This record gives sequence, structure tokens and C-alpha cells, in this order.
Amino acid sequence: MTEPTILEVRNLSKTYRVRRSIGLVETIKAAQRVSFAVERGRTLGIVGESGSGKSTVARCLLGLTPLTEGEVLLDGTQLGDLGVRKMRSHRRMMQMVFQMPQASFDPTHTVRSSVAQPLRRLRPDMSKSEQEERLRHVLTAVSLGEELWDRKPAALSGGQLQRAAIARALAPDPELVVLDEPTSSLDLSVRGDILSLLQELQEEFHVAFVFISHDLEAVRVCAHEVIVMYLGQIVEQGTAEQVFGSPAHPYTQALMAASRFETDSFELGPKGETDPSSGCRLMPRCPLAEGACSAEQDLLPSGTDGRTVRCWKVVATDH
Repeated sequence: MTEPTILEVRNLSKTYRVRRSIGLVETIKAAQRVSFAVERGRTLGIVGESGSGKSTVARCLLGLTPLTEGEVLLDGTQLGDLGVRKMRSHRRMMQMVFQMPQASFDPTHTVRSSVAQPLRRLRPDMSKSEQEERLRHVLTAVSLGEELWDRKPAALSGGQLQRAAIARALAPDPELVVLDEPTSSLDLSVRGDILSLLQELQEEFHVAFVFISHDLEAVRVCAHEVIVMYLGQIVEQGTAEQVFGSPAHPYTQALMAASRFETDSFELGPKGETDPSSGCRLMPRCPLAEGACSAEQDLLPSGTDGRTVRCWKVVATDH
């Protein structure tokens, strides 16, 4: 049974103008016509190299960076149309877990105080006793020992702090949580525990996740759908089984090969210093590039399984 869509992103674009020198201003297309949807209670993974646009998309979703173009709809409401007061009621519906838990907590506050903060700010409809009950519920749900609740962040390990960060995001009862590299700063042994915890919490709270990471194995474990980004564009989009089981786009194939340490498989050329002005953005690095790749590439269906790919050669072969 299909779940209702909680988040819909339509043609999200973000452009920066960067001054390189006197009289020289460069336009950076950090995200270009990015579109996707997330169903309630499911996880969308966003993967790609550093500079692919993953974090830019996350910041645009949360309103931390204004869009250049496009729309973000949360539960059917276009967020860009809301004023500051109306945005507050929708803010509780979409929370975030940051990459570095040590940097996301006030060192002078206890863990209990920090986790309670979004409850007090975003849930004025709840009584103090209801807020306290919710606070205890989420701290217990993330398996953070009660003896740690009244300690300062410096007294907790990285894994314990990330559990607290997840509890803080869940505290106001959001519909969607954006996870920006939530395991990258953790030891490998702790990483597996956090990934298992996220799956358990999703089932318990029926919350949707947008899981942003360069760690392909982490995304493979947690995600239902996956989009692969390169230089601000989606180059492949499909279910986790499709993308990880049979990657179609040359860039996705190279990412998968690198993650599996396959030295005799598909490899890209070195990353260029500048983006191509037209055509396929991967063309300068792709060993399969041909003359037709210099034309603008669209994200098109590949076969009949719902996957889309930004590569004319893949689309032509599948059709």
C-alpha cells in the first residue's frame, strides 16, 4: 500500500555568485532542477561526492538557504509562501540531525535541556507534563541511559551525542527528519548501531527520513529510494534495489565500484577544476563520452521500472 507523500520538491535550483577576483564573478549552480518526493514513513537517500549538491539541497529544504527557483511542499503546503509565524507551525514537522553532534549542542546545557528545547519552542500546544512525558519517551527510544540525561555534552561519547541529537529531532513529533551525514564522524562499530536505531525509530514513529551521505553502505542499509547527484544535478533516481543492485549511469557505476574497492572496474578520469558549460556534466571525466554527450542531457525513464537516468546512451540502450 502506497503511503501519502509528505515532502515534494519541484525543480529546486540554487545558484551562487562567487567573486574570484576584481571584476570576475563566477556563477555556481549548486543545485539545478532537482525534483523528488518522499512518502510518509520511508527513507530517501541522497548520495554523491563532495560538491555534488547534497548539503545544498538539505539547507534549501529546511529554509536555511533561500531557493533561486523551484518549490518545496511539506504535506501539500508550499513553504515559500508562508510567513515567519506560519512557518513556525511547519518547522516542527521537519527537523534535522547534523553531521557533527559535538558541534550541534550548547556545551553549557545538559542533554535533557537541549533535547527539550524544540519541544518548548515548537509545541506550545502541549502542557508541561505532556512535554516531560514526550521528552522521556524520545530519550528512552534512542536508548540513551537515564544517567546521561543531566550531563553536559562533553561527558558523552560521539555515539551517545548522536543518539541525543536524534532524540532532539524527534521530540516535537516531526513528519520528516533530514539526516546530513549522520554517521560520518562515528567509529565503525558505533555506525552500525546508529543505522539499526534509525530503522527501529522509523518503524516506531512512522517518520520519513531524507538521508544524505557519501557513505553508500549506510544509505543502502536505510534507504527505500535513492537519488545520485553530480555537480548539482540528479544523474540517477530509483529504488535502492535498482541503484545499488544494477547501477545504470556511468557516475553511479564508478561510485559503486569505488565503494567496493574494485580496482579493475569502471573508473572516471580526474575531476576537473571547472564545470562544463553545456552538455553532460560528467563528460570531461567519462571514458564512454561521445560527441552526442555535448548536448544537454535530460533525466529520462530508463526502461519501464520507474528508474530515471541522465544519460542518453543508457536510455537509448534500455529502449
